Amino acid sequence: MAKYIKPKKEKNILKLAASATIFSICTSLFFPATYFSHAAVSSNHYTKAPATGSSITTGFDDIDGSQSVSLALNYSVRKIIYGSCTYLADIEAFDANGVTINPGEAEWRSSDESVATVKYGTVFINGTGTTIISVIYNGNTASMTLQVVKPKVSINKEELEDRMVGDICTDWYTSTEDVKVTVKSGNKKVVKANDDDSLKIRALGKSVITVKAKNGNTAKYTMNIKKRHLYMNDDETINLDKYIKHIKNHENAVWTVQDPSGLQISKEGDIKPLKCGKFSINTSLNGKKYKINIRITNYELMKGLAIDALKDTLRYPASVSINNIIHDGRSITIDYSSMNKYGGYDRDKFIMQVNMKGEYKYETVSIYN
Repeated sequence: MAKYIKPKKEKNILKLAASATIFSICTSLFFPATYFSHAAVSSNHYTKAPATGSSITTGFDDIDGSQSVSLALNYSVRKIIYGSCTYLADIEAFDANGVTINPGEAEWRSSDESVATVKYGTVFINGTGTTIISVIYNGNTASMTLQVVKPKVSINKEELEDRMVGDICTDWYTSTEDVKVTVKSGNKKVVKANDDDSLKIRALGKSVITVKAKNGNTAKYTMNIKKRHLYMNDDETINLDKYIKHIKNHENAVWTVQDPSGLQISKEGDIKPLKCGKFSINTSLNGKKYKINIRITNYELMKGLAIDALKDTLRYPASVSINNIIHDGRSITIDYSSMNKYGGYDRDKFIMQVNMKGEYKYETVSIYN
């Protein structure tokens, strides 16, 4: 009997907003500056200046964070990638009127100098971590938080295991930062790395998959494509040629069926299903033995299982409306609409997939994916 396997929740790839500033000396990721009320009238300066009486965090015991604030920095929080630059020269301080403070006339501090040091307003990056950059001027203080991070990529091995020729692997790695990632395949004849970072399984064999984050780490995984699996509907006939054409002298193969009650295979390699289930065919060629496992599925059976599983996931199962169903032997995709908790309707895709053991897994994705 088929058993349902609930898929693991997708790991969201953490993405941070990135924008360029005309004051930056180097490329970095940051959160836009946050200012307080009271507009300053000067096109030569920022249009916001700080309110008085605000409480700030400085990271220093000798600075009273609750004192009257008449000073502001052009960033409140900034995040950069370690290695993308060595210093930041675009940090500026303003008085209550929005007038720029001469950085050489103020005192600058960093709460953690292993992360960054600051001199005359220029911040020098020393390592990863979080530090508070503070400026003291005429008894007033303003502070910002600086985060220096190193991107880290990791590989979801479950997405790359038990793959077969023809598969396309997506969402198989995650990155902690929104940086450029380079993907490579050690054996392009077996696995091809596409421009969108997906992987296309092309043939049997091994390939070392490498993913590297810019200014970050490198992760590797060896894919071993060793299984020949076929999935087909019980009402279709397929020819083996396109699945075995990489085998030398494949046109001379003579196949035997392990269970003739399940399927038939002609001399030309045409497979005709007789009933649903798992079956296998075998041949000897070039002094080697080859085996292909075949899973035959039925549209009506998979549709019934998928609709029952879909309704189990819905808040209002009676509201479901089926727009379209696609069945390809291995999986069934239901395009549907259903009522959400606000009373409106969402449109999504429910995908249920069977493996060679007869086990099912499913997931719900956006109709736009």
